[in-house]
This record gives sequence, structure tokens and C-alpha cells, in this order.
Amino acid sequence: MQAPSEVTAPSAPTARMTGAEALGATEALAAFAASIELDRVPAHVVERTKDLVLDHLGVSLYGTVLPWTRMVRDFVIAEGGAPQSSIYASQHVPMRAAALVNGAAAHAIELDDTHDESLSHPGSVVIPAALAVAEHLDRSGSDFLAAVIAGYDAQCRVGSAIGHDLLSRGFHPPSTCGVYGATAAAGRLLDFDTSTMVSAIGSATSMISGTLQFTEDPAGTMIKRLHTGLPAERGVMSALLAQKGFLGPRQGVEGRYGFARVFTGRQDLDRITSELGQRFEVERITVKLYACCKLFHSMLEAIGNCRADRAFTAEEVIAIVPFGPRLMIETHMEYRPASTMAAQYSLPYACAAAIALDPSSPDSFAPEVLDRPDLLRLADLVEPVVDARLEAIFPRKMAGGVRIRLRDGRELTSTVIDSRSSPERPIGRSDVIDKFTRLTASLLTPDKQQRIVDAVVALDRARSVRDLAALLRDYAIPQASSQR
Repeated sequence: MQAPSEVTAPSAPTARMTGAEALGATEALAAFAASIELDRVPAHVVERTKDLVLDHLGVSLYGTVLPWTRMVRDFVIAEGGAPQSSIYASQHVPMRAAALVNGAAAHAIELDDTHDESLSHPGSVVIPAALAVAEHLDRSGSDFLAAVIAGYDAQCRVGSAIGHDLLSRGFHPPSTCGVYGATAAAGRLLDFDTSTMVSAIGSATSMISGTLQFTEDPAGTMIKRLHTGLPAERGVMSALLAQKGFLGPRQGVEGRYGFARVFTGRQDLDRITSELGQRFEVERITVKLYACCKLFHSMLEAIGNCRADRAFTAEEVIAIVPFGPRLMIETHMEYRPASTMAAQYSLPYACAAAIALDPSSPDSFAPEVLDRPDLLRLADLVEPVVDARLEAIFPRKMAGGVRIRLRDGRELTSTVIDSRSSPERPIGRSDVIDKFTRLTASLLTPDKQQRIVDAVVALDRARSVRDLAALLRDYAIPQASSQR
């Protein structure tokens, strides 16, 4: 994966466009991403962005030890190339390669942040792309944060504009709309003007891919980890090509053969432009607390509520009836998952893990626990139903609930509309730091953990992101344990 050995901004030629054709949503999004400055962003938005960066780093660093991340890392290192940007816990590689590996690591344990309306994982795409470019160009922390904010808006607004039709047609939202987030972030760091950003977005449209076929195969699921790495890498490539004057189509999002029409046949372009630059999508992000599909999170919290109302043991349970939107059930009913990814996407297994294990821990979805008899018994008790009321508010709300029947005849029930850590019930920085600390406890010394936290909190004052990148690169990956 060879990248140019030297990239500077903004001395390379830019792609100027001519003509008076109105570019609509693509141009509006490009203009926003090209012009955003951190000093014009509300302070609370900046602080929230720091929290999302820290959350991403904790999840990604944990992900570096897992076999699927190691395979991608070893692949790009073997290819070689210019030493431009850091792979977490490894070495310098080309920018595109760093974005690919770090994006895959971020999606390695299903704890990366989510944007419910677009059904995507923006942090796992945008932050690896932005950090790779910012490190190589020696950009300031404020430039990096501005690029991250722009990237979240691009990915989430485009994804929201097409609704969940994308998912129903078998495409995976992060791997499709994600390329827009990475392109916007990289272009902002390369000091693009609007026309160059439009061209980069147009090229990115031809780099979209990623289907849900992994949900049909209980073992062949590793490809899902690349569904954030690939758009991160391709967004960087789109931006680097545009910087050299490479021209892409000008209506990449809304054109006759643009993303919205080709991939879904429907679009709500007003969702892309409404309050653009006034309302920021980083404020609409869920920090995941359970290491499994986000569709299950409200239901898992409901199980916890039932147990808080009346303490019970796993042996007392004789029936489990999760209820929620149709998508929570469709393609998620594997009763005997054969891999970590399949378990994280299995509604029956997630219910069993919530009762017998700790669903916040990635270890609860490790291969060696999947065939435990107590978990299999609980999974076999799961008989989900679609709830019409919760279906009506999906995906605006990812609600869920559960009814649990016990041997003594009691039935416990709970419904959760907005799960904890969703935008309506956000967690604070101390909670994000706690998650970061727990995930990295086996990787980093307490001193190194604190140094990374401090560096992220001070990003808006940092002259360069290279100090943070060095902290992330400069430690040895421990040998993966057998349970990973």
C-alpha cells in the first residue's frame, strides 16, 4: 500500500471547478468541512469531541491484541511504504495504511461509538483517518479536532439522509457512508477549498462497498472488522488524489447516479444541510457500554432493570422474550454462534450473556465461552417478538425491552427507550475515562494511561498531534491470551 513519500498542505495543486451548476447537498457539506475552525465551535462540542477521541483510543488499543487486527497490521507492514503515520502499538507506515489498521482495530470488539440515525460507527472511521493525516502533516490538536467534527458531520448526515433503507438492502452503513466522513476529515487537514473537497467527495463515492453477508455466516465474520478500516483508508486516498488535482464528479451524494439514489433509491437531502454548522453530530453519538450490536443495548439494559427489581439466578429463568424493532431480530437469531463476531450479533447469545456473564466485557463473547452449557440453555429460551410501538420510533430511537419468566411463576418486564450513554442519557468524561482505563489496563501502565488521557484533554491547546501519536505507538503489544 504505497503512498506518496511526502505530502504537504496546501502547496500541491488544487482541483478548481468551472460552471454554474448548483451542487446542492454535496457542495454545502464540502463548504462546511473545508471551512470549519475550532474557535467557531461551541466549547461543549469541543469537549464532547475529546471524549469521543478518548473512547476511540481505549477501544482501539484493546483491539490491537486481537487476531483479526494483527492480520491486517502484518499485511500492511509486509507491504512497506513511506513511514508517515503510526499504527497503534506498532510502527510508522503510509497514511492510508495507518488509517486502515487503526480503523479495523477500532471495530474489533463492538465497543466503538455509534450514531443511531445513520446506523453507523463514525469514530472508527473518522478518527483513524484524521489522526493519520494530522500526524504526518504535523497539524495542531485544534486542526485535528476540527477535522474530526467535520468528519462526524459528513458521515452521520449522509447516512441519516438515506435512512435504514441502506441496511435493508444488505449494505453495511459504516462501510458505505463512512468514506464521506474520512474524506471530509482528511480534506480539512489538507486545507482544501470547497471545490477540491467536492471533488474528493465525488471520488469517494466510487470507493463505497461493504455488504452484510457476514451476518449469514456464523464463522466467516472477520470482514466486518474491515468495514471501518476500508472507508478510513479510502477517504484518505480520495483526499490525497484530490490534492493532486484529480477530479471527481460534483454531485457524489445527490446526483442521478450518486450515493443516495443508487444505493437506496430514496433520499432526504434536507437532513444533510439542515442546521449545518449550527448543530453538530458529535452531540448525537452513543458511547457503547456493551460489547455487542447496538440494536441490543436497550434490551440488555432492560434485563439489568429486571434483575434490579427482583434478584434472580440464571437457573431460575425459564423464558426470555426480548421485544423491539424488527431489525433487532432479523439476521440476529443465531442460537449457536461459532465466532466472536457471530456471538456479538446474536440476540439469543446476548440475552444469555446479560444474565450469566457481563455483556460490557469483550471476554463474554470470546470463543471459548460460546459453548458453555449454561449459556446455551439460556439462549434456547429466547423467543423474541416485534413490538409495533418500538418499531414505529426506529431508528430515531433504538428502544428495546424484555419479559423474563421465572420458575416460581413471576414475570419481570422492562422497556428502555433510550439506553444509558445515548444522546438523551449521555455519560460524562469520568465514565469515558473509566471505560478507557478498564479496556487498557492489561496494555498500559497507570502512568501511560494518565498521559494519554491528559494529552487528549489538552488537544485543543496542543501544537502538534505527534506527541499523542507517539504515546499510542510507543508500547509493546502483549501476546494475545487464549480467550481472545
